Amino acid sequence: MLIAIGFVLFLLNINTNETNEPVVNGNIIQVKNFDLDAKSTNLKTRTEGAIFVEGEKEQIDHIKIVAHVEIDPTDWGGVAFYIPDQWSVSSITSSYPEHQSKLKPADYVSTWKNSSNDSSWRTMIEIGRERDITANGGGTGIIVIDLSPDQKAVIPSESLKIGIEVGSEEKDGKKVMGTDSVEIPVF
Repeated sequence: MLIAIGFVLFLLNINTNETNEPVVNGNIIQVKNFDLDAKSTNLKTRTEGAIFVEGEKEQIDHIKIVAHVEIDPTDWGGVAFYIPDQWSVSSITSSYPEHQSKLKPADYVSTWKNSSNDSSWRTMIEIGRERDITANGGGTGIIVIDLSPDQKAVIPSESLKIGIEVGSEEKDGKKVMGTDSVEIPVF
């Protein structure tokens, strides 16, 4: 009887240890890295990070964008992420601008929605972008953007892309945001 109780406790201990182990990249089916800077200008604005795609081979259930941003003190264009149609932003977490305790990170992130049916972008997320064309002092931070499909899950397609742009400049008397950009294909 003592041996049976010991065996049961041993099995319970094995099951308990297995459930306490963290799951690493559980449903991740693709990871896309990005690194973009405002090389066409003299600004030291850049972003780098990764796009994590979760789901199964036939369906995408969730996308998470994790980015480090660095915005030049004289840049009013900041960093922007363009989210494709049929995807919604479920949450944004930001530490930009770090090391400035009197400033609230939520004040430096804005979300814009596109109502046009002709655009492939539904939502634009801007970090440190000032539409009044005045620099906000720049800084660094980490941004985490969670995306959910409008339907239960999305079948991977060649048209699923995340757009990213950085920088600003005045060119021929015109003010330009997003001087450098890239599209990251997801599948």
